[in-house]
Amino acid sequence: MEFFPFIAIAILVEGLISYGETLYKNHIIKWQVIIAIILSFIFCYDTNLNFFSSFGLIEKWPILGTIATALILSRGSNYFFELYSQLSSWRQKPEEF
Repeated sequence: MEFFPFIAIAILVEGLISYGETLYKNHIIKWQVIIAIILSFIFCYDTNLNFFSSFGLIEKWPILGTIATALILSRGSNYFFELYSQLSSWRQKPEEF
């Protein structure tokens, strides 16, 4: 059994939860974050970008991968490259199980 999908989704969920704190802080919704999410989704949907399929994961509903990609990219390039490099390096390690 390959554990990479579990790690990838766990890291993604953790990042999105922390992103929620950025979106809604001190009982105020940050409009800049909302606009970043909307723009990211438009571009990801238009170009058919999907974070999960870039790692070879198969989805039942590819739109979820597009939404996840939009949320990741809306956080900015530093977050994306950190997440991508972390998952890529983990993916290249031989499984010890």
